[in-house]
Amino acid sequence: MSLLTPGSTLWLLGHDLRLAGRDMRAAGRGRSATVATVLLTTILLLHAVGFLTAPLLARLHDERRADLLLVLSICVGGAFTLFLSKAISESIDALYQRGDLDLLLSSPMPMRRVLVTRLCAIAVIAGFLPILLVVPLLNGMVLRGYFVWAGTYAVLAALALTAAATGATLTFGLLSLLGPRWTRLAARVLATFFGATSFLATQARLLLPTGLRDTLWLSLQPAHGAAWPQWWPARALLGEAAPMAALAAVGIGAVLLVSRGLGHVYATGVLNTLSLPRARAATGVAGRFRGGLLSILSRKEARLLFRHPGLAAQVFYQFLFLVPGAVALTRMGGATSQTPAGIVFLTALMTGRIAKILVAPPFEADQAQALTATAPVPARTLLHAKLIVSIAALAVVGGLPLLVIGARLPRLLPAACLSCAAAAATRLLLAARRPATLRRPGMQGRMPASADGMLGVMIDIGWGFAGAILSAVI
Repeated sequence: MSLLTPGSTLWLLGHDLRLAGRDMRAAGRGRSATVATVLLTTILLLHAVGFLTAPLLARLHDERRADLLLVLSICVGGAFTLFLSKAISESIDALYQRGDLDLLLSSPMPMRRVLVTRLCAIAVIAGFLPILLVVPLLNGMVLRGYFVWAGTYAVLAALALTAAATGATLTFGLLSLLGPRWTRLAARVLATFFGATSFLATQARLLLPTGLRDTLWLSLQPAHGAAWPQWWPARALLGEAAPMAALAAVGIGAVLLVSRGLGHVYATGVLNTLSLPRARAATGVAGRFRGGLLSILSRKEARLLFRHPGLAAQVFYQFLFLVPGAVALTRMGGATSQTPAGIVFLTALMTGRIAKILVAPPFEADQAQALTATAPVPARTLLHAKLIVSIAALAVVGGLPLLVIGARLPRLLPAACLSCAAAAATRLLLAARRPATLRRPGMQGRMPASADGMLGVMIDIGWGFAGAILSAVI
């Protein structure tokens, strides 16, 4: 029997966290023991690292304070944008993918309480992985008797709460402006933007020219004792009580303010997403069924591909990882032979990842497999339609870095084309030979696919090495 009163804030928070834990276990189904072992080992190792390096980390607390304040402020800004990106994604899931909102709205509980618990759950989920990597280091230092960085606990909690409130505000604002139909896409784009900002901030040292980087560093140095509010998070990390209390008040106050001010908007948005869309007459139906069976199926697969939520964001992330790596290789390698090989390796690896993303909607996210299997359509024709659409999408998206290589480094184009084509073809073969077996949409989740696993990653790396070797030979 639960020790918490049913309907209370803590009871609802436990409900949200229980559902989040079930989602995590569902994502790792079949690998729960492996994931738990790796996670536990990582936590223990981070505790050991924090315990062993505690004197060194403690000395950083008082050395070169101006530089330390600036570094910590940049880290806090990157962490907040990362939290905010995840908070927006969780807010969208709360509106569109959770199956308990209609029950919560019809229950005898105030909407403010429901929203407070949901925001707290979003804060926990948004900051789970970064906090999981930082807190063990702090625990190791505390176990050894060093408390100079203890303010990090409060700062991480305040950042997570503030990001949850900000993410919910942005999501509900988009809901009021754009309506439920376009809010999901706009919020995904916004989450991708903040995630990209967080990643690019970590790569600024490699992307910015040396002169501009030094000028920005000097111009951003804190002055007058760092009394302005933008330095409060860094000062709170260093253990100052007043900034720490201010950040905690901001985080808690943001959650309470958003829950009070946006409760009605939240309820209205939930009701709009739960309601049936307005029916309208379809136009151009006759034209969609012209051109033969293969043409009709190809148009259907293309429409489903472009409608897939989050597809553009996932592809964009792959380009984000490619560009900083290529720039870093170009600057560090100079004219050495390792630079072309590294660029070809990264391009082939990214092409394999993009191919995995683009073949997922036709082969791994087709929720109508039971219907197509019993339809009076040859299975080969349906497979050909999926392949045509996937190859066309790969040619358009995967061809962009090849165009850049052909324009800037034409000597590498043959090796890059061969390795990228091999990586994409392998991904297509994996998806076509062993497509994922999906459950019905109402049961949630899907079985893991063969193309999305360690095998696919190792194959991408293998083709990347093959392309790097080929670039050195040609």
